[in-house]
Amino acid sequence: MSAPFLISPAGQDPIILETHINSSIERVFQAWTTVEDILKWFGAKPLSSAEVDLRVGGRWAFRYDGEDGSYEMLKGEYVDIRPCERLVFTWTHEAVQPGEALKVTPQSEVTVTFTPTEQGTTIRLVHAAIQRESGRLGVGAGWSASFQGLAAWLKSSEV
Repeated sequence: MSAPFLISPAGQDPIILETHINSSIERVFQAWTTVEDILKWFGAKPLSSAEVDLRVGGRWAFRYDGEDGSYEMLKGEYVDIRPCERLVFTWTHEAVQPGEALKVTPQSEVTVTFTPTEQGTTIRLVHAAIQRESGRLGVGAGWSASFQGLAAWLKSSEV
């Protein structure tokens, strides 16, 4: 999977991505913080469920279910919330394959900044403290897929 929005060297810490979305900063921030919106655009494959408790110390969790009984969870806690400006949250990835033990990545941290422009919103995402290079490579591609999904979904929902 490619990572077209990656601006940091592939596989290095931190992972830095940037994109521009032709939607208002209010709409883009809402898309990042509302379950109904997140379910429409987040990730390289459709989410099975999402939970968001949008407050400092509040938890978030996104789940993918596989047809074979496997599942993956992305989850964490909000550290800083500045509406239409910045989100900071912790990040942990859990995965279960049938017949295997739960695999959990060490916690990392994501900072998303939103900057208004005349044409819409610039999003800069910094995902830091991912311990393994393979994880950093996968996260860069995953965030790129999410950026593509967000742009496409907002464009179609504003028509």
